[in-house]
Amino acid sequence: ERVFLTISNYVFTAIFVAEMTLKVVSMGLYIGEQAYLKSSWNVLDGFLVFVSLIDIVVSMAGGAKILGVLRVLRLLRTLRPLRVISRAPGLKLVVETLITSLKPIGNIVLICCAFFIIFGILGVQLFKGKFFYCFGPDVKNITNKSDCLQANYKWVHHKYNFDNLGQALMSLFVLASKDGWVNIMYHGLDAVGVDQQPVINNSPWMLLYFISFLLIVSFFVLNMFVGVVVENFHKCRQNQEVEEAKRREDKRRRRMEKKRRDAQKIPYYASYSPLRLWIHTLCTTYYLDLFITFIICINVITMSLEHYSQPRSLDLVLKYCNYFFTSTFVLETLLKLTAFGFRRFFKDRWNQLDLAIVLLSVMGITLEEIDYSASLPINPTIIRIMRVLRIARVLKLLKMAKGMRALLDTVVQALPQVGNLGLLFMLLFFIYAALGVELFGELVCNEDYPCEGMSRHATFENFGMAFLTLFQVSTGDNWNGIMKDTLRECPPDYGPDYSCNPSLQFISPMYFVSFVLTAQFVLINVVVAVLMKHLDDSNKEAKEEAEMDAEIELELATGALCCMGPEGVCAGGKKGGAAGGGGGGGGRVGGGVERGMGVPGSSSGGNMHHHVATTHPGTLQDLNNRDPYSPAQESQWLDSVSLL
Repeated sequence: ERVFLTISNYVFTAIFVAEMTLKVVSMGLYIGEQAYLKSSWNVLDGFLVFVSLIDIVVSMAGGAKILGVLRVLRLLRTLRPLRVISRAPGLKLVVETLITSLKPIGNIVLICCAFFIIFGILGVQLFKGKFFYCFGPDVKNITNKSDCLQANYKWVHHKYNFDNLGQALMSLFVLASKDGWVNIMYHGLDAVGVDQQPVINNSPWMLLYFISFLLIVSFFVLNMFVGVVVENFHKCRQNQEVEEAKRREDKRRRRMEKKRRDAQKIPYYASYSPLRLWIHTLCTTYYLDLFITFIICINVITMSLEHYSQPRSLDLVLKYCNYFFTSTFVLETLLKLTAFGFRRFFKDRWNQLDLAIVLLSVMGITLEEIDYSASLPINPTIIRIMRVLRIARVLKLLKMAKGMRALLDTVVQALPQVGNLGLLFMLLFFIYAALGVELFGELVCNEDYPCEGMSRHATFENFGMAFLTLFQVSTGDNWNGIMKDTLRECPPDYGPDYSCNPSLQFISPMYFVSFVLTAQFVLINVVVAVLMKHLDDSNKEAKEEAEMDAEIELELATGALCCMGPEGVCAGGKKGGAAGGGGGGGGRVGGGVERGMGVPGSSSGGNMHHHVATTHPGTLQDLNNRDPYSPAQESQWLDSVSLL
């Protein structure tokens, strides 16, 4: 395995060197606008290639004296995945936007640093040398360091302390992240003095220090930092979305024209038979949705009744309930297929989801019946999977609730940007996982070095476990305990034992603090910001859609009133071609019917709402030569339109 990794390193380095050479030859090294070193991404690529070459040369030279240099080079080699950024346009845009948004936040960074330094200096003055305690089996009678050492116990200090400004800043960052801050606070409350054994709640007034830091820095300053980063991210995105705004305007114009054309067409259901028209009216009414929603809710209740060791009678009841619900959903699907036809039915993705749920339900029932009859051997896992897939019926509720559907549409629209941020997350995790294996891969937990956070579920012994451990850190779950376990203090005669590396005292805080800042405080909040931005855009689109519908209705209503006016107002000045609406009788409008204008020959007005059509080719033809619908068909049609 080691030989394979070494050869792979040589091969990849050769490929990267060849790529860099070709770019330098074609673009020039420094002279010219398009020169290789004029791009920061090329500088990064060149630096990583240079590090790889030095790594190979040093590893070939060998020798114990250069092991430290080799370790540093291998650490830098973990940055190779950064080359992916310049080759993925979406990822590159997100990174550039984040970097651009970080530039204007110097003031808020200074404010954060100022508060941390102020509270750090104050913490050093209050608690320096006071976070020590006696470690032993019986410390009830221990009052100071001398008593502890005389009893052959260990006089140790807490990993998070305020002995100097660096230690204080690290402890304050753990406090600000709100993970394990209670332990640090109570250590401060129990502190007595230098070389004194802690006493429970010895200084309760020290609570003011920790609470004020949490209120001022953790709740206010850090959230202000996150807010400024998100706000600048939005501003940078707005500058980059000028062309996208033009595309949205063009899209809105095209949608407006399409709505106008659709409004002037004869409805597709105009030629339906009375029975099919009735089915169409049923499928488009709100009452069917209410009924299906009620059925789904009852179905969810019945599915939640299933439990371990349930009686046979409940099995039968749930089985027949499943048959009833499945039959209801099958009937709903068949009715919609009849009402809309195959083409219109499958154009709606919600209908596709309904059909998939119905097919899965039917397949599940079929497999269960085959299993019960023992006609064919069926894997029980398949049947369990089909039962689990019944939960997908709950997704039908999304179709009924407009608010939930809008949120789902927002998530779908945000997927491209969130996907790029997800790639950035993966890249960050990959780099830090590789670094973690190099830095902490050989750390062990034993009696000399007991662990509080690291365990068999959280370790850096291999890449997979390091990746999982970093995911735990990104969620804020006991990350301070994991960092505490990596802060190994070495005795003077520790020897070459790697499990006690003195450099980890400085490297570990930088590793974990930088990761927590990037993952917890920046990237996750940027993802939330992207979702909020798309939700706002979705609400704006819904508002524009409603405005377009209202505008089209107004246009159609104006045209209808025009045709109801005096002789000669309508196009061509045709007599007898106007529809008698609110003003009383009249003829048929060449096949175009408008809700609210009345049935031919009626004098009832009504609201002009949801116009089905105004004019179409043939409107001004002679009425005696154009009579596309029978009176019964037209009456059915108007009834269905009024229900809509």
